[in-house]
Amino acid sequence: MNYSMIFILFMLLSALPVKAQKNEFGKIRYEIQANAIVSHGEHSPFWFTSNKHGLSSLKNNSAYLSAGIYRDFDEKKGLTWAYGIELAGAWNHYSPFYVQQLYADIKYNCWELSIGSKERWSEGKHKTLSGGGLTFSPNARPIPQVRFGINEYTTASWLFNNWLQVKGHLSYGWQTDGNFQREHMSNAPLQSRYADKVLFHEKSAFIKIGKQDRFPFAVEMGLEMYAQFGGRVWEKRTGGDVIIHNLPHTFEEYLKAFVPMSGGSKSTEMDQTNVNGNVLGSWHLAFDYRKHGWKIKAYYEHYFEDHSGMLGFDYHYNRDGKKQMITYLPWRDFLIGVELAVPKNRIISTILYEFITSRDQSGPILQNPSGDMMGQAGGKDWYYTHSYYQSWQHWGMAMCNPHALSPLYNKEANMTMPYSRIQSHHIGFDGTPCETIHYRVMGSWTRHWGSYEDPLPTPLSQLSIMGEATFTPKRWKGWKFTGAIAYDHSRLIGNNFGATLSVCKSGWLSNK
Repeated sequence: MNYSMIFILFMLLSALPVKAQKNEFGKIRYEIQANAIVSHGEHSPFWFTSNKHGLSSLKNNSAYLSAGIYRDFDEKKGLTWAYGIELAGAWNHYSPFYVQQLYADIKYNCWELSIGSKERWSEGKHKTLSGGGLTFSPNARPIPQVRFGINEYTTASWLFNNWLQVKGHLSYGWQTDGNFQREHMSNAPLQSRYADKVLFHEKSAFIKIGKQDRFPFAVEMGLEMYAQFGGRVWEKRTGGDVIIHNLPHTFEEYLKAFVPMSGGSKSTEMDQTNVNGNVLGSWHLAFDYRKHGWKIKAYYEHYFEDHSGMLGFDYHYNRDGKKQMITYLPWRDFLIGVELAVPKNRIISTILYEFITSRDQSGPILQNPSGDMMGQAGGKDWYYTHSYYQSWQHWGMAMCNPHALSPLYNKEANMTMPYSRIQSHHIGFDGTPCETIHYRVMGSWTRHWGSYEDPLPTPLSQLSIMGEATFTPKRWKGWKFTGAIAYDHSRLIGNNFGATLSVCKSGWLSNK
């Protein structure tokens, strides 16, 4: 029934007349897309499954059909609203049916309230060429949430003569993959863990200094933080799965997710000793130059999971009970990138390079050289992995940069991310050789060391490349055809090769 309904909707909407798409804010648009992948190897190719907002499958030979209806903001009005719904039926995916997007937004001037599940992108990264941010990327399915804030840079006119712009947001939501985790873990080894009814929190604050209509150079800096909290932690045991932690989700926990603090009396001993839930985030810094159509943007992102990673130092108590500051080698794990946009060049419009290193993770161990510390003081972090929530994932796909490898790649059915110590080089470029054809090429080379808890005997490398072309015929208004080929060479995820074809029909419905 799910496939039939979407197919009928596709046929009906594709027959509708397409209106001009200029200044159509506030009208209702539709988009229908059919996608099929044919592949050979251990998995579907890496770039066919990564950064697809979770609407993808690692399995060979898969397909989906999606249908969406959307209303965008009317930017001419101070008070405006928008909504969207996208449904998908899938074959050889981890679920046969997806409610991919379902949201309602309201906006007044710069302030925006969004309720529901909506696809979003990494902060400050190119949407189609970047590998994604260290903390958040479009790799996993959207999380339903209530989100409020300023989503686009807005001039603070009362500060620095309009040279300062700000944006930021605050949200709370919940993960929807509890049943998926339970089914995925059905054949997992004993004592393996998974979680359901997990709550989600995110917040960000960014500033931009510059007035690029008068001066070509601008600086951006900011912070984004996330948390998983509440929920139930299950463990595989001989007699059946049992709940080992029923984590609190009172109003107090919501406050402690907003301002990371240790757990209360109802929290577990680990949360009382550390901070409540799984807290992580990243610092951002970017330099942006734009003039005569040229754009050069250099950006830096530093990931952290604790106080030492966030600030480069931490406090511990020695044998005498005295508080002592321990300084870490700060910020040795990072992402750096450069994006260049070339004006009036059809062959190459944008080219991007990114480098990631996460090998340090506060070092293998950190002790005071004088020997007066009580055992280990720090180090041996395991990025993106948590004792209760297992990993920073949703529906088996990592919510961070996909080069860290999602839990679905694990050979055993578990939800951890054991390959987070990496170094990765990533490049992407695109162009529009003629009016009806657009292309993009992405390639990455990644070296994996495993984790400090479970290191690989020898580092393993992964090469993943993809070439894609999109044809938009002039005569067939609203139609778009996309074809791509991709290849992986890896001892970790296998040698994979595949091709994909996507057909998309979009247009405008009556706004009466």
